[in-house]
Amino acid sequence: MTTAGYEFSAEENAVFQRLVKNMSRAGVVAVLASLVLLAYHIVDYLGVSAGTAGSVAVTYLDYAAWGVISLIGIFIGVALVRATAAFTAVIRTQGNDVAHLMSGLGRLADIFGTIVWAAVLALILLVVSFALLLIYV
Repeated sequence: MTTAGYEFSAEENAVFQRLVKNMSRAGVVAVLASLVLLAYHIVDYLGVSAGTAGSVAVTYLDYAAWGVISLIGIFIGVALVRATAAFTAVIRTQGNDVAHLMSGLGRLADIFGTIVWAAVLALILLVVSFALLLIYV
């Protein structure tokens, strides 16, 4: 015996589309940041540098970049944990699962949109730190 399945509406499909787009963008930025971080560690390990002595200001700029990158990571983690509320409601409630699911997916899509911009900022700061590593001892 088969029964008709639920078909998402155009509005619900738009939520999925937004989520997929933002997740994909976040993934691309994460790959780029990981490649820069890998290059950073290889250069640091090999001691490759232009050899110019950096000033105290350069050191503090590098520390500030890493500090902001850490804060961005905390922000992303908190945002993802907060997104679980609607999904938890799917588990704990009855009779309104699709509405809770769509609410959670909508929030998750928005969060991934924010993650993209936060990750781009972190990537830029990582590139700055990498450039400082290449230029200064």
